[in-house]
This record gives sequence, C-alpha cells and structure tokens, in this order.
Amino acid sequence: MFIKSAKARKQKGAKTLAFTAFMVIAGHGVAGAVEFQYPDAVVELFTSQGCSSCPPADKALEEFNRDEKILGLGLHVDYWDRLGWKDTFASAEHTERQWQYARALGERQVYTPQAVINGRAHLIGSKKQAIVDQAKAFSAGGGGMETPIRLSMDGDIIKLSIPENALQHHATLYAVYFNPSEDVEVLGGENAGRTLTYTNIVGKTEMIGMVGRKGLQLDFLATDMRHKGYDGCALLLQTNGPEGLPGPIIGASVITDL
Repeated sequence: MFIKSAKARKQKGAKTLAFTAFMVIAGHGVAGAVEFQYPDAVVELFTSQGCSSCPPADKALEEFNRDEKILGLGLHVDYWDRLGWKDTFASAEHTERQWQYARALGERQVYTPQAVINGRAHLIGSKKQAIVDQAKAFSAGGGGMETPIRLSMDGDIIKLSIPENALQHHATLYAVYFNPSEDVEVLGGENAGRTLTYTNIVGKTEMIGMVGRKGLQLDFLATDMRHKGYDGCALLLQTNGPEGLPGPIIGASVITDL
C-alpha cells in the first residue's frame, strides 16, 4: 500500500521512534537467565494486520529471527486501521518513524510491507533473499554493525560498554522493547478470517542518550527492565542525519529472556 507524503508529514515535530530490532525469544525467562545476542544486521519491517501483502513479509521476519545474524523488528503502522480492521499493535509513532526514513532515504511515499536494512536502504519486505543479500553487502562493505555494544551480567546488573569509535559522532543509543511472538485472529479488512503470527513485536522505545567518540559505560538493573512488561530489549546505536532524520544504524545488541 502506498500513502502520499503530504498527509503523514503533518506530524512535524512528533517524537520519532528509533527502531529497534529483535530476536525471537522462547518463553519468559527467570531472574539470572538473561542472554545476550550480537546481530550483524538490523531489519525493521513496517507492516499491518490489515494488509493482505504483509503475511509473507511477516513470515520472512520470523525466519530472520531464527538466526542470530539478522535482528528483525516488527513495527506495525496505523494507516491501515481505517480500512476495515484496527491493528492491535499499530502505533502512530511507528508510522512517523517510517515517514522519517522515507525523507532520509529520499522517498516521497511509504508502503507496506517495507523493510529498512541498517537504516541505510529499503526493500519490499517479502523479498527475503534480497534483504539477506543487502545485509551481507553492508557487512562486507563497511555498512554493518561496526560499533560493538558489549553486555555482561554482574548479579542483577547488566553492564553496557561501547568503546571509542569515530563513527559514533552524533549517534544516539536507544532501548527498544519487544515481545517475541503472538497469534492474532483478524476479523475484518483484507485478512479477515485469518489467524496470523507476528514476531519481535515492537512496543516501547526509549532514548538512552547521545554517545560520543569516547564511547559509553552504563549499568542497568535487569529487574527494572523486566518491569517494562516485555520479554526482550534491543539496544540500537543510530547516527543522526540532517534535520534530525535517522541515519545508519552502526551498532546493535539484544537482551533476551528478561
């Protein structure tokens, strides 16, 4: 589905969700069972329960998240909600995020299903192999996760370390909270009568702060993160482009089994 930019850009100044990507988690963990993953690429899928073209892309996202090399995040947009079915995960912030990417990548429209790879390029979300090839090309050509976000546990404390790196100039660290999987029975719209499975469903996104060339050291209480109500959290380091638009994602790690 394509939407003209004039209508969406009326939200000028609205808070931008800075993506976030996520691995499928099996079950809800207990204290002390936290695990860390370090993906090579981040794929943000803009999708909707009301879009008949989206289920193959949602399936591709599920398959990405079986492998720790690609972190796939599902961001449900709300512009399909007026067409017969209100997406139970939809967010205006996700729609705004998609428009921010469109402006950053020089596009005049958005669509579903749309996959944005490493904040650098977009493809139709159902084109799984093309997305994998693009992610590999970025990793091989200097457009991958070049800034490590290292994590370790000390009791109930998650210790975060980002080393010195010139690429981090004007970069922001985000915590993206998500749930690993949920089945939805769609009762209206283009997918009426279908039960669809969604993975790495993005809920809350929080800005942690700017990260300069000298890196960053932070501690988090795992208990506090559990209280957010989500099973996983992706930590994304994203550069800031012109006019505050999102730039390339240069680092990512994932906390699972919260």
